[in-house]
Amino acid sequence: MLKRSSGCAVVVALLVAGAAALSATPAPKAPCKTFTTCDSCLSNVSCLWCQTNLSCTEYPVAHLLPPASICPLSEARWGVCWVNFEALIIAMAVVGGVLLLGITVCCCCCCCRCRRSSRPDRDEEEYARRREEIKQRSDDRKAERRARHDEIRKKYGLIPDSDHPYSRFENE
Repeated sequence: MLKRSSGCAVVVALLVAGAAALSATPAPKAPCKTFTTCDSCLSNVSCLWCQTNLSCTEYPVAHLLPPASICPLSEARWGVCWVNFEALIIAMAVVGGVLLLGITVCCCCCCCRCRRSSRPDRDEEEYARRREEIKQRSDDRKAERRARHDEIRKKYGLIPDSDHPYSRFENE
């Protein structure tokens, strides 16, 4: 019981700390134009650093990519200073493509494996059917052999049967 109450206390403490962190208002960020270095500029995610004129500007959120009038893509920095925006876009596209390709390959492999796993059931059914056919033919041959042997036994009187011609002499 003690463990359960201490676990609840930890959960409540985490919830209170999380609520306090969410309710705290963030400090107002300085305008992007006040930053003079790439690192200080990119510490604010809403800022864009332009390497050509060494200036920090607001990221143009109205556009998906910053227009060339603000800064050329090869000279724009966002997120990190050591990668230009153009290379960042290309790298993200490559990583996204590789992820999509990997997911597609995994899905195809899973589907093929599911089809292959159902195939042994069909093979087992085929094997059981063949085995049943072989057993049936074997039983038919055994019955024919038994009938032939019974005919030979009747012919030579080795089977007690009242139908053979010498049965009346044996009863007298």
